[in-house]
Amino acid sequence: MSGSWEFYYDQLLSPERLTSTQPNDYIYVPGSWHRDQEYALLGKATYRRKVIIPKDKGALMLYIPMINSASKVWINGEFRSSSGTLSGDTENYKAELTNNFVPLPDNTDTLDIVIQVANYSYFSSGLVSTPFIGKSAALLKEKNLRNGIENVFAGSLIAMFIYQFLLFFLYNRGKPNLWLALICLVVAIRSMTLNGGSFLLPNLFPDVSFETWKKLEFGGVYIAVALFPLYVHHLFESSSSKLVVRIFLITAAVLVTCVIFTKQYVYGQLLDVCHVALVLTFIYAIVTIVRAWIKKRSHDSKYIFFGVIASFPFILLEILKNTALVNFDIKFGYLVELGLLVFLIFQVYMLARHYANSYKSLEVINRELEVEITERTHELVDSNKIKDRLLSIISHDVKSPLNNLRGLISLHESTNLSQHEFNQFIKQIDSNLSSTNSMVENILFWTARQRKGEKVKIEKFDLKELVENNINQAQNIAASKSIIVNHNLSQPLHIQSDYGIINLVVRNLVANAIKFSHNGGKIEIKVEQAPDHIILAVTDQGIGMSKEQINKLFNTDRATSTKGTAAEQGTGLGLNLARDYLQEIDGKLKIHSAEGKGSSFEVTLRTKY
Repeated sequence: MSGSWEFYYDQLLSPERLTSTQPNDYIYVPGSWHRDQEYALLGKATYRRKVIIPKDKGALMLYIPMINSASKVWINGEFRSSSGTLSGDTENYKAELTNNFVPLPDNTDTLDIVIQVANYSYFSSGLVSTPFIGKSAALLKEKNLRNGIENVFAGSLIAMFIYQFLLFFLYNRGKPNLWLALICLVVAIRSMTLNGGSFLLPNLFPDVSFETWKKLEFGGVYIAVALFPLYVHHLFESSSSKLVVRIFLITAAVLVTCVIFTKQYVYGQLLDVCHVALVLTFIYAIVTIVRAWIKKRSHDSKYIFFGVIASFPFILLEILKNTALVNFDIKFGYLVELGLLVFLIFQVYMLARHYANSYKSLEVINRELEVEITERTHELVDSNKIKDRLLSIISHDVKSPLNNLRGLISLHESTNLSQHEFNQFIKQIDSNLSSTNSMVENILFWTARQRKGEKVKIEKFDLKELVENNINQAQNIAASKSIIVNHNLSQPLHIQSDYGIINLVVRNLVANAIKFSHNGGKIEIKVEQAPDHIILAVTDQGIGMSKEQINKLFNTDRATSTKGTAAEQGTGLGLNLARDYLQEIDGKLKIHSAEGKGSSFEVTLRTKY
């Protein structure tokens, strides 16, 4: 039904009057009379057109999409349909959001269609949408299908609004989700009130005025000039221009203010200003996203970029369809909704990718945590074994020399000991006290590192000085057994390692060698250098060990140890601590021994860290 119609401006003519009246003009439908013929926007007019239809056509219907004003329809001189309250008086005039479905007479092949239109509210006047003639069932089916599709789009957008809105509250950096949620909301409201849509909201709330629905529709479109730049800005703040965003905010504020305080036929004239602003928002978005992508400031920039590029053609077609600057007619009615849903597909993919990566990271973290828990459990088990052993040592071996000393004092007070007898007791107590002193030092070293949570501390020190200090500390107990302790370090040897750990190892190895050496024996401490490590060996000529004794040497479950050649008490704790702490600095402890032939303890140390 598009084409040239008879046009009678400023006249509401009935079919009877039209038979004697010559048309004063012709006008193209669809179109607005104030744009096409430059008549005044607000006013009234009558349209007329004669149509020949085929015989045996079946039940036909005339479908007139929303006129956005008030109208009456006559077919072959008979009144058939109306929308709103048609009047040439603005006080009695009332616009309505609805569609006109007009049944056509069966017994004719010629239609004389007369449509009266009055507009005192909208920014476009007259038959701005193309009327259709078709079979009643087909038109109603198509209309229901269009309503269903429109409501599916609206429902999808409402669901996305709720989803994005919840993300805004749940995510501390969720401002982009807020702006995207509001964009979904305004487009959903537009799709449920727009010309050619389902009119779901006006049908649910029939008492709400035409002007209110139009304010919601246009207010939503105008505020999008601010919402989309805000969404892009908060996604890519480091690449965005605050000045440009402020300009869009001011533009949107002016447009929305006009919607609030003026009539539709006034703020509707600003639609092309909004169209230009919307195109500029897409240009701003593309520039901002490309800058972020080039500078690699966001991993999401490429997904947002492709989403914007994919949705822009739909928005541009909708702008061309509704602009007054060009005459562009397109029948597809879901451009904005489809464009937004295309963009949301990329947005949802981006979020799904985030969630998938988060799950993968969480799985990795869980696996690492399980490994760490297992390692910590083993450490705690070993630590508990050592603590149990320490308690056993403290409760038994520390008391032994004290009890001996108390017995000597009691014996001295109750009897007269000879000097020779007294000296023998003193030598035994001194030996026990030396052993106990070494044990206490080991316990204090372990306790201090456990309590303070000390980590390995790599520092530079002189190994020759460390070895000599330990030989001097062991000199008394070595002299009591006439044992000579030598080393092969003629010059200072500076290494980088943990001083406390190396000192503990050397002290225990020297004490152990003295303990198991015969009277008059000899102990050698030799150091060999390699490019990236050194080997420190403590060798004695003592009683040695069997393979079975070596295998049991590092058993932390037992608190007993072999007595020395002079019946010295021991705990076996020192070697356990030496081995464990050497592992912390990537050191190794090897034992070479044979029964009756002495032992050699080799320590391999890294020199480069």
